[in-house]
Amino acid sequence: MKYFGVENQLTQPIYDTVQLAAVAGQMANFFSVPLNGALTAAANKTYAHTNLIQAGRLEKDIQMVLRGMTLVVRDTASGGARYTLADYLIVYDTGHLNLLIGGVSFLHLPCIGCPAGAGETQYFSNIAAAATEYKVNHGLSSVVNTYKFENPLVLEDQESIQVELRIDGTIAAVTDVSLFIFGDQVRPVR
Repeated sequence: MKYFGVENQLTQPIYDTVQLAAVAGQMANFFSVPLNGALTAAANKTYAHTNLIQAGRLEKDIQMVLRGMTLVVRDTASGGARYTLADYLIVYDTGHLNLLIGGVSFLHLPCIGCPAGAGETQYFSNIAAAATEYKVNHGLSSVVNTYKFENPLVLEDQESIQVELRIDGTIAAVTDVSLFIFGDQVRPVR
């Protein structure tokens, strides 16, 4: 992609966070609410949650070559609530991802198959006195630990992107989940 003979290419992921409610069976859509949009009734998204300025697409004149993705269950939900070990396991055991570009599905993947990349190791307690502590992590906590697209996908200028997260189990405590899609963005030099 060339603009007046000049372009800028940088390695920059796109990422988004959704909040799963404490209910049985639900679907959340990554990239549907942009920066400053509502994450919850009481909190708007910041750069800690997403880097998309527009809902479901990159900014005008930007293309992206998609190379891989990671899924991270965050330490706490927005508002400070901590989820349980059972919630963490429900996300990975019953969750399923569907990547759509321009409304066309390009990838179906159970959450258990999508590494956590640079996600932290999670610690849990059963909240009782002298409680047993649990430590879990979903794969090696390293940014290179991603689900790699052997054949990179191209997100064209203003083309829509969406990732559906379907959870078939029951979430007991509100849980925030972040998805990162790694790749290279190509943009005009301004």
